[in-house]
Amino acid sequence: MKKRRLGLTGLILLGMGILMGCGTPLGEDAVPGSGTVEERPEETEEEEGSSGAETISWRESVRKMFEDPYGDYVETGGEIAFLADGPVEDGGYNEAIYNGVRMYALGAGVSFSYYNADSDDPENYHELIVRAAEDGAGLIVCGGNMFGEAVGTLQNIYPQISFLLIDSMPLNDAGEELPIEKNVHCILFHEEQAGYLAGYMAVWEGYRHLGFVGGRQEPAVLRYGYGYLQGIDAAVKDLSLDDVSVNYWYANSYSPDIAVREKTDAWYGDGTQIIFVCGGGLYESVLEAAENQNGMLIGVDVDQSRISDRFLTSAVKNIGTAVTDALDEYYAAGGWPEEYAGQMKRYGVEDGCAAIPVMDTEWRFKEVSTTLFFEIYKQMKRGDRGVSDDISEPPQVAVTVNFE
Repeated sequence: MKKRRLGLTGLILLGMGILMGCGTPLGEDAVPGSGTVEERPEETEEEEGSSGAETISWRESVRKMFEDPYGDYVETGGEIAFLADGPVEDGGYNEAIYNGVRMYALGAGVSFSYYNADSDDPENYHELIVRAAEDGAGLIVCGGNMFGEAVGTLQNIYPQISFLLIDSMPLNDAGEELPIEKNVHCILFHEEQAGYLAGYMAVWEGYRHLGFVGGRQEPAVLRYGYGYLQGIDAAVKDLSLDDVSVNYWYANSYSPDIAVREKTDAWYGDGTQIIFVCGGGLYESVLEAAENQNGMLIGVDVDQSRISDRFLTSAVKNIGTAVTDALDEYYAAGGWPEEYAGQMKRYGVEDGCAAIPVMDTEWRFKEVSTTLFFEIYKQMKRGDRGVSDDISEPPQVAVTVNFE
């Protein structure tokens, strides 16, 4: 295995930020989403063996991503195998993970492949891991909660293979958490913090009738939604409002559907002004309704402003940052280091991985400036403004929430 620590993590993040609208890691005075990075000299440790791919400079890897965003992978047999819970070219979650894997692999000279799961076939997740293992993958990156049970079942069967499990823990067939084996590292996020910021700022912008459409009632979606409600509630209290309401619904799917369009079309028609859409391709149906009814949306996971002017903002968790951080640690140690092996790490505002986009080209708020955002963000980072991550039940809020 190639043992290599790559010192230009900042340039990775700049490249992914340009491509995906994600923020860079935040220091105390850093600006989320600013794309400002300090280039550091590359540090290289002794290499062992060959990964089967040519090492290139980080600047070259950024250039190659611009020229061909979905190139340079191998069909099968990559050292890193990314397993997606849907299309890689989704303009959001899967694409963010893919870009993190690809940017790291290009810079480190590690070959990589990607595989798409059939989200409607639970057995396909197990089959995909087996396929990647048989194809010779050394590190399997699994994106999405649906891979939890598959990794839980197979982590002991393939002890020679390492797993990076994103947005889930190893689970048994009853959905209960299992011990994380030493060949597995799990990445989770404080989605509630990003949801809070989006909801808080939307109310300050002047929206009084808001909506939330989630995919399935899975932990990440629940945290986004419950954080959103907490942010709305906090803004209502800070502004002493009494006229704010929220429509709240889970579509039980991450795919565009006429039922989603009809539901949100009716919401917009009845006075809902803005809807936080949380889950895969659901935004496509909600966007149709918004265009029909002159409504607005809040995106999720990555900055979705490039999709349409109807996205006011997005609740982002900088997935690429977490992925490249984990890959850097993995290859520096020649496997999962002790603090990563069999462990879970959760990323949030303290890591620059929960925010809303704030670059001038992304800031679409008219009534509030970035100054308010930075103040709230710093309060959260210091621990002066708490956001609960409890998903056992909806948060207690003063605003009217219509759960459907």
